[in-house]
Amino acid sequence: MSGRRGEGLLAAIVAAGLLAFGIPSCATLSDGGDIDVPAIIEDANGLLDRLTGDAESPSDSSATGETASPNVDYYTVDGSADFTGAAIPEPGVIVYGTPDMLGRSTRAVGNITKALRDDGSDRDRDMPDEICGWPDHNPKVEIDLGGGDAYRGYLFNRSHLIAKSLGGEDIPENMVTGTRTQNVGRNQPPGGMAYTETLARDWLDAHPDGTILYMATPNYQGDELLPRTVTVDIRTSDGAIDQHVTVYNTADGYDIDYLHGGVL
Repeated sequence: MSGRRGEGLLAAIVAAGLLAFGIPSCATLSDGGDIDVPAIIEDANGLLDRLTGDAESPSDSSATGETASPNVDYYTVDGSADFTGAAIPEPGVIVYGTPDMLGRSTRAVGNITKALRDDGSDRDRDMPDEICGWPDHNPKVEIDLGGGDAYRGYLFNRSHLIAKSLGGEDIPENMVTGTRTQNVGRNQPPGGMAYTETLARDWLDAHPDGTILYMATPNYQGDELLPRTVTVDIRTSDGAIDQHVTVYNTADGYDIDYLHGGVL
């Protein structure tokens, strides 16, 4: 953009900012305080940079081990469920994808029934010692949950793709190494993976003759052993719940080592 046009645009932005206060640029407040015109000009310069493409581009999150979550509960609802390309099992059956060449879990698809949900809830937990990306040292941390609350405990969980309480098995093919907040979010109410799990449990308890199509897919970058996100597709047989959800494998205040497991 030419200097003359840029100066004209900057002047227009500054004028608009001042007019928003209903004052000319030379005015003072009624109590004698000065209007901070330089600050308005600085803000206008920043906006001008963004409009003309001169502002610095955001840093590459892969370099820092950060994957931002736009939601305090570590998930977003992105639209309707999409089972395109997935083989849908019979009611009461869960199918687990074959791990890839790095040993990473790939997908779990279930046609969840009330009986499957009850069996999973009643079954004793039998977690595997090792899953892909599990760190040699699982640090104890404090994660700010907002509102003065905090989680204090181990950073990483063996996080099910399809929850045990929905009939999912305690096997590496059904697990990823996830942060505590990836697993349950703020947990008040449940977020992260627990958001759709809670929806499914509550719906099945209220509709014991219904079924739920439920698919969880970890999303990796390159050869990283931990997924940056997990997408969950959930659709009830009556269509009351029909969501495509992205769950973020992050923890506020911590840079995750997605390549090896652990923290940076």
